[in-house]
Amino acid sequence: MRLMERITPNFGDSKLWGRNAKVLVLTEVLWGIPMSWVFFYQVIFMRSLGMSEVFIGFAAMLPLISQIFLPMLGGYLADKFGRKRVLMLFDSVGWIGAMVTWFFAREPWQVIAAVFFQGLSTTIYGVWETLLVEDTEPPHRVSIYSFIQLIYIFGGIITPIAGAIVSLFGVEQGCRYMFLIALITIAIMLVIRQVYLKESKIGEVLSSIERESLQRSGGYTEILRTVTAHRKLLLLFLLTIIGSIQYALVNTYKPLYLVDLKALALDESIVSIIPMASSIPSLIALSFIVPKLKHAHIKKPLLFSYVCGFLGLITLIMAPRGSLTLAIFSAILDSARFIAIFSILRVFFVNTIDEVNPFARAKIMSLITTFSALVSWPVPLLGGYLYAASPILPFVLAAIFLALSAFLILKI
Repeated sequence: MRLMERITPNFGDSKLWGRNAKVLVLTEVLWGIPMSWVFFYQVIFMRSLGMSEVFIGFAAMLPLISQIFLPMLGGYLADKFGRKRVLMLFDSVGWIGAMVTWFFAREPWQVIAAVFFQGLSTTIYGVWETLLVEDTEPPHRVSIYSFIQLIYIFGGIITPIAGAIVSLFGVEQGCRYMFLIALITIAIMLVIRQVYLKESKIGEVLSSIERESLQRSGGYTEILRTVTAHRKLLLLFLLTIIGSIQYALVNTYKPLYLVDLKALALDESIVSIIPMASSIPSLIALSFIVPKLKHAHIKKPLLFSYVCGFLGLITLIMAPRGSLTLAIFSAILDSARFIAIFSILRVFFVNTIDEVNPFARAKIMSLITTFSALVSWPVPLLGGYLYAASPILPFVLAAIFLALSAFLILKI
Protein backbone atom coordinates (compact mmCIF):
# COMPACT_ATOMS: atom_id res chain seq x y z
CA MET A 1 0.00 0.00 0.00
CA ARG A 2 2.80 2.42 0.87
CA LEU A 3 4.50 1.54 -2.41
CA MET A 4 1.39 2.50 -4.40
CA GLU A 5 1.10 5.75 -2.44
CA ARG A 6 4.65 6.64 -3.50
CA ILE A 7 4.10 5.67 -7.15
CA THR A 8 0.71 7.35 -7.69
CA PRO A 9 1.87 10.99 -7.27
CA ASN A 10 4.48 10.45 -9.99
CA PHE A 11 1.66 9.80 -12.45
CA GLY A 12 -0.70 12.53 -11.28
CA ASP A 13 -0.36 14.13 -14.72
CA SER A 14 -2.55 11.37 -16.16
CA LYS A 15 -5.58 13.44 -15.15
CA LEU A 16 -4.30 16.17 -17.46
CA TRP A 17 -3.82 13.94 -20.50
CA GLY A 18 -5.98 14.42 -23.54
CA ARG A 19 -8.77 11.92 -24.24
CA ASN A 20 -6.84 10.12 -26.97
CA ALA A 21 -3.77 9.67 -24.77
CA LYS A 22 -5.93 7.96 -22.14
CA VAL A 23 -7.58 5.67 -24.70
CA LEU A 24 -4.32 4.76 -26.45
CA VAL A 25 -2.44 4.09 -23.20
CA LEU A 26 -5.20 1.95 -21.67
CA THR A 27 -5.75 -0.11 -24.81
CA GLU A 28 -2.01 -0.50 -25.43
CA VAL A 29 -2.13 -3.17 -22.70
CA LEU A 30 -3.97 -5.42 -25.17
CA TRP A 31 -1.17 -5.01 -27.73
CA GLY A 32 1.92 -4.51 -25.59
CA ILE A 33 1.71 -7.56 -23.32
CA PRO A 34 1.19 -10.34 -25.89
CA MET A 35 3.46 -8.66 -28.44
CA SER A 36 6.29 -8.57 -25.87
CA TRP A 37 6.10 -12.35 -25.94
CA VAL A 38 5.68 -12.55 -29.72
CA PHE A 39 8.69 -10.34 -30.51
CA PHE A 40 10.91 -12.24 -28.07
CA TYR A 41 10.01 -15.70 -29.39
CA GLN A 42 9.62 -14.91 -33.12
CA VAL A 43 13.29 -15.58 -33.85
CA ILE A 44 13.28 -18.78 -31.80
CA PHE A 45 10.12 -19.84 -33.67
CA MET A 46 11.79 -19.29 -37.04
CA ARG A 47 14.80 -21.28 -35.92
CA SER A 48 12.48 -24.13 -34.82
CA LEU A 49 11.13 -24.18 -38.39
CA GLY A 50 14.70 -24.79 -39.61
CA MET A 51 15.49 -21.30 -40.91
CA SER A 52 19.07 -19.97 -40.91
CA GLU A 53 20.46 -16.85 -39.23
CA VAL A 54 20.77 -15.13 -42.61
CA PHE A 55 17.13 -15.86 -43.51
CA ILE A 56 16.05 -14.62 -40.06
CA GLY A 57 17.98 -11.42 -40.70
CA PHE A 58 16.37 -11.11 -44.14
CA ALA A 59 12.88 -11.55 -42.64
CA ALA A 60 13.59 -8.95 -39.96
CA MET A 61 14.81 -6.56 -42.68
CA LEU A 62 11.60 -6.58 -44.72
CA PRO A 63 9.42 -4.49 -42.37
CA LEU A 64 12.22 -1.93 -42.26
CA ILE A 65 12.10 -1.64 -46.05
CA SER A 66 8.37 -0.90 -45.79
CA GLN A 67 9.21 1.61 -43.09
CA ILE A 68 11.29 3.60 -45.57
CA PHE A 69 8.27 4.58 -47.66
CA LEU A 70 5.04 3.97 -45.77
CA PRO A 71 5.39 6.36 -42.78
CA MET A 72 5.72 9.35 -45.12
CA LEU A 73 2.53 8.19 -46.83
CA GLY A 74 0.96 7.83 -43.39
CA GLY A 75 1.94 11.36 -42.38
CA TYR A 76 0.49 12.76 -45.62
CA LEU A 77 -2.75 10.77 -45.29
CA ALA A 78 -3.09 11.72 -41.61
CA ASP A 79 -2.92 15.44 -42.43
CA LYS A 80 -5.37 15.02 -45.31
CA PHE A 81 -7.93 12.54 -43.93
CA GLY A 82 -7.36 12.66 -40.18
CA ARG A 83 -5.16 10.76 -37.73
CA LYS A 84 -7.80 8.33 -36.41
CA ARG A 85 -9.00 7.11 -39.81
CA VAL A 86 -5.50 6.34 -41.04
CA LEU A 87 -4.48 4.75 -37.72
CA MET A 88 -7.43 2.35 -37.63
CA LEU A 89 -7.10 1.27 -41.28
CA PHE A 90 -3.43 0.30 -41.25
CA ASP A 91 -3.40 -0.97 -37.67
CA SER A 92 -6.21 -3.40 -38.50
CA VAL A 93 -4.78 -4.72 -41.77
CA GLY A 94 -1.19 -4.84 -40.50
CA TRP A 95 -1.49 -6.54 -37.12
CA ILE A 96 -4.51 -8.76 -37.74
CA GLY A 97 -2.99 -9.96 -41.02
CA ALA A 98 0.40 -10.54 -39.37
CA MET A 99 -0.91 -12.60 -36.44
CA VAL A 100 -3.15 -14.75 -38.65
CA THR A 101 -0.24 -15.47 -41.01
CA TRP A 102 2.23 -16.18 -38.17
CA PHE A 103 -0.27 -18.62 -36.66
CA PHE A 104 -0.36 -20.72 -39.85
CA ALA A 105 3.27 -20.18 -40.97
CA ARG A 106 5.32 -23.27 -41.73
CA GLU A 107 7.22 -22.36 -44.88
CA PRO A 108 9.66 -19.50 -45.57
CA TRP A 109 7.21 -17.77 -47.95
CA GLN A 110 4.57 -17.73 -45.20
CA VAL A 111 7.04 -16.07 -42.82
CA ILE A 112 7.73 -13.49 -45.54
CA ALA A 113 3.98 -12.86 -45.85
CA ALA A 114 3.70 -12.41 -42.07
CA VAL A 115 6.48 -9.83 -41.90
CA PHE A 116 4.99 -8.10 -44.96
CA PHE A 117 1.79 -7.50 -42.96
CA GLN A 118 3.91 -6.27 -40.02
CA GLY A 119 5.54 -3.88 -42.46
CA LEU A 120 2.15 -2.40 -43.37
CA SER A 121 1.69 -1.35 -39.75
CA THR A 122 4.74 0.92 -40.04
CA THR A 123 2.51 3.32 -42.01
CA ILE A 124 1.03 4.58 -38.76
CA TYR A 125 4.09 4.64 -36.48
CA GLY A 126 4.38 8.41 -36.69
CA VAL A 127 0.59 8.88 -36.80
CA TRP A 128 0.07 6.81 -33.62
CA GLU A 129 2.65 8.83 -31.71
CA THR A 130 1.21 12.09 -33.03
CA LEU A 131 -2.29 11.15 -31.87
CA LEU A 132 -0.80 10.04 -28.55
CA VAL A 133 0.65 13.44 -27.62
CA GLU A 134 -1.56 15.95 -29.43
CA ASP A 135 -4.18 17.55 -27.16
CA THR A 136 -1.84 17.02 -24.16
CA GLU A 137 0.39 19.86 -22.96
CA PRO A 138 4.19 19.22 -23.19
CA PRO A 139 4.87 19.14 -19.40
CA HIS A 140 2.47 16.20 -19.01
CA ARG A 141 3.79 14.02 -21.84
CA VAL A 142 6.64 12.37 -19.94
CA SER A 143 4.12 10.40 -17.86
CA ILE A 144 2.41 9.22 -21.08
CA TYR A 145 5.62 7.66 -22.34
CA SER A 146 6.36 6.26 -18.90
CA PHE A 147 2.98 4.54 -18.80
CA ILE A 148 3.46 3.13 -22.29
CA GLN A 149 6.84 1.69 -21.32
CA LEU A 150 5.38 0.30 -18.08
CA ILE A 151 2.94 -1.71 -20.19
CA TYR A 152 5.74 -3.22 -22.26
CA ILE A 153 7.73 -3.83 -19.09
CA PHE A 154 4.80 -5.63 -17.48
CA GLY A 155 4.68 -7.80 -20.59
CA GLY A 156 8.36 -8.54 -20.02
CA ILE A 157 7.80 -9.36 -16.35
CA ILE A 158 5.20 -11.98 -17.19
CA THR A 159 7.17 -13.44 -20.13
CA PRO A 160 7.75 -16.57 -17.98
CA ILE A 161 4.10 -17.34 -18.81
CA ALA A 162 5.19 -17.53 -22.46
CA GLY A 163 8.11 -19.69 -21.33
CA ALA A 164 5.66 -22.01 -19.56
CA ILE A 165 3.59 -22.25 -22.75
CA VAL A 166 6.72 -23.20 -24.68
CA SER A 167 7.68 -25.71 -21.99
CA LEU A 168 4.22 -27.34 -22.12
CA PHE A 169 3.63 -27.39 -25.88
CA GLY A 170 7.09 -27.07 -27.40
CA VAL A 171 8.61 -24.11 -29.23
CA GLU A 172 6.59 -24.36 -32.43
CA GLN A 173 3.10 -25.04 -31.05
CA GLY A 174 3.69 -22.80 -28.03
CA CYS A 175 4.54 -19.87 -30.29
CA ARG A 176 1.41 -20.51 -32.36
CA TYR A 177 -0.66 -20.18 -29.19
CA MET A 178 1.09 -16.86 -28.48
CA PHE A 179 0.18 -15.61 -31.96
CA LEU A 180 -3.45 -16.64 -31.34
CA ILE A 181 -3.56 -14.83 -28.00
CA ALA A 182 -2.14 -11.70 -29.65
CA LEU A 183 -4.70 -11.93 -32.47
CA ILE A 184 -7.61 -12.00 -30.01
CA THR A 185 -6.35 -9.16 -27.79
CA ILE A 186 -5.44 -6.93 -30.77
CA ALA A 187 -8.94 -7.40 -32.21
CA ILE A 188 -10.46 -6.29 -28.89
CA MET A 189 -8.08 -3.30 -28.79
CA LEU A 190 -9.10 -2.17 -32.28
CA VAL A 191 -12.81 -2.30 -31.43
CA ILE A 192 -12.30 -0.17 -28.31
CA ARG A 193 -10.18 2.38 -30.20
CA GLN A 194 -12.73 2.64 -32.99
CA VAL A 195 -15.42 3.52 -30.44
CA TYR A 196 -13.52 5.88 -28.14
CA LEU A 197 -10.75 7.60 -30.14
CA LYS A 198 -11.47 11.08 -31.46
CA GLU A 199 -9.68 13.16 -34.05
CA SER A 200 -7.19 15.59 -32.46
CA LYS A 201 -7.75 19.33 -32.70
CA ILE A 202 -4.73 19.84 -34.95
CA GLY A 203 -5.84 16.87 -37.05
CA GLU A 204 -9.26 18.45 -37.52
CA VAL A 205 -7.68 21.72 -38.61
CA LEU A 206 -5.29 20.10 -41.06
CA SER A 207 -7.93 17.82 -42.57
CA SER A 208 -10.52 20.61 -42.92
CA ILE A 209 -11.22 22.55 -46.10
CA GLU A 210 -9.10 25.38 -44.70
CA ARG A 211 -5.94 23.22 -44.70
CA GLU A 212 -4.57 24.61 -47.94
CA SER A 213 -4.92 28.20 -46.84
CA LEU A 214 -3.31 27.55 -43.44
CA GLN A 215 -0.21 25.88 -44.85
CA ARG A 216 1.01 25.24 -41.31
CA SER A 217 3.04 22.11 -41.81
CA GLY A 218 4.43 22.35 -45.34
CA GLY A 219 5.76 19.53 -47.52
CA TYR A 220 8.40 16.96 -46.60
CA THR A 221 11.19 18.94 -48.26
CA GLU A 222 10.34 21.96 -46.14
CA ILE A 223 10.05 19.77 -43.03
CA LEU A 224 13.51 18.31 -43.67
CA ARG A 225 14.95 21.82 -43.98
CA THR A 226 13.26 22.70 -40.68
CA VAL A 227 14.88 19.72 -38.94
CA THR A 228 18.37 20.41 -40.30
CA ALA A 229 18.11 24.11 -39.41
CA HIS A 230 17.69 23.43 -35.67
CA ARG A 231 20.78 21.86 -34.10
CA LYS A 232 19.09 20.27 -31.08
CA LEU A 233 16.26 18.81 -33.16
CA LEU A 234 18.78 17.47 -35.69
CA LEU A 235 20.90 15.78 -32.99
CA LEU A 236 17.81 14.20 -31.44
CA PHE A 237 16.79 13.11 -34.93
CA LEU A 238 20.19 11.40 -35.36
CA LEU A 239 20.00 9.79 -31.91
CA THR A 240 16.60 8.32 -32.74
CA ILE A 241 17.94 6.87 -35.98
CA ILE A 242 20.95 5.33 -34.22
CA GLY A 243 18.60 3.92 -31.58
CA SER A 244 16.66 2.11 -34.32
CA ILE A 245 19.90 0.51 -35.55
CA GLN A 246 20.73 -0.75 -32.06
CA TYR A 247 17.19 -2.07 -31.63
CA ALA A 248 17.31 -3.95 -34.94
CA LEU A 249 20.60 -5.61 -34.00
CA VAL A 250 19.96 -6.51 -30.38
CA ASN A 251 16.28 -7.44 -30.55
CA THR A 252 16.70 -9.64 -33.60
CA TYR A 253 19.65 -11.67 -32.37
CA LYS A 254 19.59 -11.58 -28.56
CA PRO A 255 16.89 -14.29 -28.17
CA LEU A 256 18.81 -16.49 -30.61
CA TYR A 257 22.12 -15.75 -28.84
CA LEU A 258 20.67 -16.84 -25.51
CA VAL A 259 19.62 -20.30 -26.75
CA ASP A 260 22.23 -20.96 -29.47
CA LEU A 261 24.63 -23.80 -28.70
CA LYS A 262 27.41 -21.65 -30.21
CA ALA A 263 26.62 -18.84 -27.76
CA LEU A 264 25.11 -18.99 -24.24
CA ALA A 265 23.23 -22.27 -24.89
CA LEU A 266 20.43 -21.66 -22.37
CA ASP A 267 17.15 -23.59 -22.40
CA GLU A 268 14.36 -22.11 -24.58
CA SER A 269 11.87 -22.00 -21.71
CA ILE A 270 14.27 -20.65 -19.06
CA VAL A 271 15.34 -17.67 -21.21
CA SER A 272 11.88 -16.18 -20.65
CA ILE A 273 13.16 -14.92 -17.29
CA ILE A 274 15.62 -12.62 -19.12
CA PRO A 275 12.90 -10.13 -20.20
CA MET A 276 11.51 -10.35 -16.67
CA ALA A 277 14.92 -9.50 -15.20
CA SER A 278 15.29 -6.44 -17.43
CA SER A 279 11.73 -5.35 -16.66
CA ILE A 280 12.15 -5.03 -12.89
CA PRO A 281 14.71 -2.15 -12.87
CA SER A 282 12.80 -0.53 -15.74
CA LEU A 283 9.63 -0.71 -13.66
CA ILE A 284 11.39 1.00 -10.75
CA ALA A 285 12.87 3.73 -12.96
CA LEU A 286 9.61 4.43 -14.78
CA SER A 287 7.63 4.48 -11.54
CA PHE A 288 9.89 6.69 -9.42
CA ILE A 289 12.38 8.53 -11.66
CA VAL A 290 11.26 9.10 -15.26
CA PRO A 291 7.88 10.78 -14.46
CA LYS A 292 9.76 13.39 -12.41
CA LEU A 293 12.15 14.34 -15.22
CA LYS A 294 11.91 17.93 -16.38
CA HIS A 295 12.61 18.93 -19.97
CA ALA A 296 15.46 21.23 -18.89
CA HIS A 297 17.28 18.42 -17.04
CA ILE A 298 16.61 15.45 -19.30
CA LYS A 299 20.07 15.25 -20.87
CA LYS A 300 21.97 13.72 -17.90
CA PRO A 301 19.61 10.78 -17.28
CA LEU A 302 19.62 10.11 -21.03
CA LEU A 303 23.43 9.92 -21.04
CA PHE A 304 23.47 7.74 -17.91
CA SER A 305 21.01 5.32 -19.54
CA TYR A 306 23.21 4.94 -22.61
CA VAL A 307 26.27 4.22 -20.47
CA CYS A 308 24.39 1.50 -18.57
CA GLY A 309 23.21 0.01 -21.87
CA PHE A 310 26.77 -0.07 -23.15
CA LEU A 311 27.95 -1.91 -20.02
CA GLY A 312 25.05 -4.33 -20.40
CA LEU A 313 26.08 -5.28 -23.93
CA ILE A 314 29.71 -5.68 -22.88
CA THR A 315 28.58 -8.03 -20.08
CA LEU A 316 26.59 -10.10 -22.57
CA ILE A 317 29.57 -10.33 -24.92
CA MET A 318 31.91 -11.41 -22.10
CA ALA A 319 29.50 -13.93 -20.50
CA PRO A 320 30.73 -17.57 -20.75
CA ARG A 321 28.59 -20.36 -22.17
CA GLY A 322 25.73 -21.38 -19.87
CA SER A 323 26.01 -18.32 -17.62
CA LEU A 324 22.41 -17.47 -16.74
CA THR A 325 23.59 -15.15 -13.95
CA LEU A 326 25.58 -12.87 -16.28
CA ALA A 327 22.79 -12.96 -18.87
CA ILE A 328 20.41 -11.65 -16.20
CA PHE A 329 22.90 -9.01 -15.02
CA SER A 330 23.39 -7.91 -18.63
CA ALA A 331 19.64 -7.61 -19.09
CA ILE A 332 19.34 -5.47 -15.95
CA LEU A 333 21.98 -3.02 -17.20
CA ASP A 334 20.68 -3.04 -20.77
CA SER A 335 17.16 -2.19 -19.61
CA ALA A 336 18.37 1.41 -19.24
CA ARG A 337 18.97 1.55 -23.01
CA PHE A 338 15.33 0.75 -23.74
CA ILE A 339 14.17 3.42 -21.28
CA ALA A 340 16.49 5.90 -22.97
CA ILE A 341 15.41 5.16 -26.54
CA PHE A 342 11.68 4.60 -26.09
CA SER A 343 10.84 6.92 -23.21
CA ILE A 344 13.34 9.65 -22.32
CA LEU A 345 14.56 10.31 -25.87
CA ARG A 346 11.03 10.27 -27.31
CA VAL A 347 9.81 12.85 -24.80
CA PHE A 348 12.86 15.01 -25.49
CA PHE A 349 12.18 14.75 -29.22
CA VAL A 350 8.43 15.47 -29.27
CA ASN A 351 8.78 18.39 -26.86
CA THR A 352 11.56 19.86 -29.01
CA ILE A 353 9.20 19.69 -32.01
CA ASP A 354 6.88 22.01 -30.07
CA GLU A 355 9.72 24.51 -29.84
CA VAL A 356 10.03 24.44 -33.64
CA ASN A 357 6.56 23.90 -35.18
CA PRO A 358 3.82 21.83 -33.48
CA PHE A 359 1.77 21.75 -36.71
CA ALA A 360 4.61 19.83 -38.38
CA ARG A 361 4.51 17.03 -35.79
CA ALA A 362 2.83 14.32 -37.91
CA LYS A 363 5.22 14.84 -40.80
CA ILE A 364 8.31 15.06 -38.56
CA MET A 365 7.32 11.87 -36.72
CA SER A 366 6.71 10.14 -40.06
CA LEU A 367 10.00 11.45 -41.39
CA ILE A 368 11.98 10.15 -38.42
CA THR A 369 10.33 6.74 -38.85
CA THR A 370 11.24 6.75 -42.55
CA PHE A 371 14.85 7.83 -42.01
CA SER A 372 15.28 5.28 -39.20
CA ALA A 373 14.19 2.56 -41.60
CA LEU A 374 16.26 3.95 -44.47
CA VAL A 375 19.42 3.68 -42.39
CA SER A 376 18.62 0.48 -40.50
CA TRP A 377 16.86 -1.69 -43.11
CA PRO A 378 20.03 -3.64 -44.06
CA VAL A 379 21.08 -4.01 -40.41
CA PRO A 380 19.23 -7.28 -39.60
CA LEU A 381 20.62 -8.94 -42.73
CA LEU A 382 24.10 -7.59 -41.96
CA GLY A 383 23.62 -8.85 -38.41
CA GLY A 384 22.78 -12.29 -39.81
CA TYR A 385 26.08 -12.47 -41.67
CA LEU A 386 27.94 -11.13 -38.62
CA TYR A 387 26.21 -13.66 -36.37
CA ALA A 388 27.09 -16.50 -38.76
CA ALA A 389 30.74 -15.39 -38.57
CA SER A 390 30.68 -15.00 -34.78
CA PRO A 391 27.59 -14.72 -32.52
CA ILE A 392 29.08 -11.81 -30.54
CA LEU A 393 29.64 -9.51 -33.54
CA PRO A 394 26.09 -8.02 -33.76
CA PHE A 395 26.40 -6.97 -30.12
CA VAL A 396 29.87 -5.51 -30.61
CA LEU A 397 28.46 -3.34 -33.40
CA ALA A 398 25.50 -2.31 -31.21
CA ALA A 399 27.92 -1.32 -28.41
CA ILE A 400 29.84 0.89 -30.86
CA PHE A 401 26.61 2.67 -31.82
CA LEU A 402 25.80 3.16 -28.14
CA ALA A 403 29.18 4.83 -27.59
CA LEU A 404 28.45 7.11 -30.56
CA SER A 405 25.06 7.99 -29.08
CA ALA A 406 26.66 8.98 -25.77
CA PHE A 407 29.05 11.25 -27.68
CA LEU A 408 26.17 12.96 -29.54
CA ILE A 409 24.28 13.57 -26.28
CA LEU A 410 27.26 15.54 -25.02
CA LYS A 411 26.91 17.79 -28.10
CA ILE A 412 23.28 18.77 -27.40
